[in-house]
Amino acid sequence: MSNDKLFMSFPIPQLNAIFLKRPQRFLAEMVFSDGTQSLVYCANPGSLSGCLQPSSPALLWDSADPKRKRRYTWRAIKLKGVWIGTDTHLANRIVEEALLQRLIPGLDCYEKLEREKLIETGHRVDFLLTGTEGLCFIEVKSATVVEKGVARFPDSITPRGLKHLEGLTRKAEEGHRVVLLYLIQRGDAESFTVSDTNYPAYASAFRKAVAVGVEAIALSVALSPQGFGRPKPIPVNF
Repeated sequence: MSNDKLFMSFPIPQLNAIFLKRPQRFLAEMVFSDGTQSLVYCANPGSLSGCLQPSSPALLWDSADPKRKRRYTWRAIKLKGVWIGTDTHLANRIVEEALLQRLIPGLDCYEKLEREKLIETGHRVDFLLTGTEGLCFIEVKSATVVEKGVARFPDSITPRGLKHLEGLTRKAEEGHRVVLLYLIQRGDAESFTVSDTNYPAYASAFRKAVAVGVEAIALSVALSPQGFGRPKPIPVNF
């Protein structure tokens, strides 16, 4: 991906490494070119099923903070020629920039954007859009697993995600516009689906949410060592 096609650059400084293993959910073991190894922070609570191939190239962010428990954060891994984003903390930054640039069809008619708005006790929505069309509540979720061109969510049990989904369903039942936005940090996804396989309770709640008016939008973003390409809407398979 050339620099003129970059939508958003990776935060720097950035380092190259080789992925070895993921001993814990929030830790990954990496080796650098000089042979030294390090446990780095993995900001992705999902299973990353199919993405954990030992000896794969990886990208890390260097905090350069000696007081930080884990100096490095895992940003991406390369499998079969495709870079896959592993840092869910970047998802909201990507979506926010896409919203501000009015790049998401159907969400380009709102004048005001607010982050982290409390919609009920214990539940903040990622974005609240306001305009002449009224209010629009947006929850962002990251999808990493792609099988035969289909991105799937969730890839593990997610009680927090289920709680969010139930809260959004209640807002839709009150008559508000509600959008679930699934961001796929890889460029090989051709469509998206909510899968029954890993957490049937979430899939069931998703179907209920859609039935009462919750909208689902999926965006795919291609990666390179420099950063992210322009978000691309892909079909959602219900």
